[in-house]
Amino acid sequence: MTNGVQDFPLPKSTTTGDTEALRKFNVTKVNWMKFKWKPKKMTLVIIPDANQSVVRFRVSHLFAYLAGAGLTLLLLMSVFIYVLHAHTLKQTIALQSKLSGANQQWSATVTSKDAAIEQLQSEVIQLSQQAEQMKSQLEEVKKLESDLKTIAGLDNDATGKALASAATDKKAAEDAATSTGVGGSPYPVSQDDILKLGEMTSASLTAIGGEVAELQVNLTATKQKVAEKQAQLRITPTLWPTMTKVVTSPFGYRSDPFTKIPSFHSGIDFGAHENDPVFATAAGTVVSTGKDIYHGNNIVIEHSKGLRTWYMHLNKILVNRGDTVEKGDTIGLVGSTGRSTGAHLHYEVLKNGESIDPKPYLKAMRKDDN
Repeated sequence: MTNGVQDFPLPKSTTTGDTEALRKFNVTKVNWMKFKWKPKKMTLVIIPDANQSVVRFRVSHLFAYLAGAGLTLLLLMSVFIYVLHAHTLKQTIALQSKLSGANQQWSATVTSKDAAIEQLQSEVIQLSQQAEQMKSQLEEVKKLESDLKTIAGLDNDATGKALASAATDKKAAEDAATSTGVGGSPYPVSQDDILKLGEMTSASLTAIGGEVAELQVNLTATKQKVAEKQAQLRITPTLWPTMTKVVTSPFGYRSDPFTKIPSFHSGIDFGAHENDPVFATAAGTVVSTGKDIYHGNNIVIEHSKGLRTWYMHLNKILVNRGDTVEKGDTIGLVGSTGRSTGAHLHYEVLKNGESIDPKPYLKAMRKDDN
């Protein structure tokens, strides 16, 4: 053993070269053994206050390396977590900003929709009010149609009553138009109330549409009837033939003014003044003009449905045979020609050639009263 290193025994049969090689091998082995790795230790010294003992900890290098690596890893993880947190915070701020903008936009949209809903609610209410007004107006139109029928003589109601009712309705409409006072407690409506009101309004408008369509048909029929009535009235002798209603001798039996014996008076005598105008009591055609000792100057006008009117004792005739006259036209002047005791108009209505009482026909003093 050399320097504590055991020599390997040499073989018995060796040469000088072999001996030198073996020696070099042993030297190499000794050098390797000198540098053989051994675990190293580190000492950590903790120095407390002066009156306390020093504390020492011995740790191996491996533990120190591992602790350093752990600290480094922990530091790297801390940096990574910080960077990740900063990135996340940045994204959070950006998202919060977007969310705030979206909230503002949503709030503006909601506000706009609320305003639109309130406006629609107001429009529904106005539409409901208009529907009620349309109902009232429709009733007025129906009443007007009824009054028109009455005035035209298409029903049994009195014309005067219809005119009075129309005047009352007109005054009520004028009062409603000039009245502006409103009031009451504030009771906000709910969405359900508006929806119900909208449904009721829709139903009302549908019903009004049906009533308007029916009214259009009725008005068309009424218009046709009124036109027919006007046409019939035009040729019906309802106009008084003079400006006076003084009857000096009615239709029927009487004492003859000349002979004083009972006789039949076939017309009505109107006590008009001489040269007062004589009016055609209905539209028609002059079928006869002439003069004789009984009727004096006289005119016969043919109307329709076998009706004729006869005007006698005229002072002057203003039409000719074949002329077409309208209701209310002046056809002559009052006189006392023929068999007459004084100025008057003898007026007759003939139906199918037979004289009938003119009184039931006389309804109006002027043409525009018909």
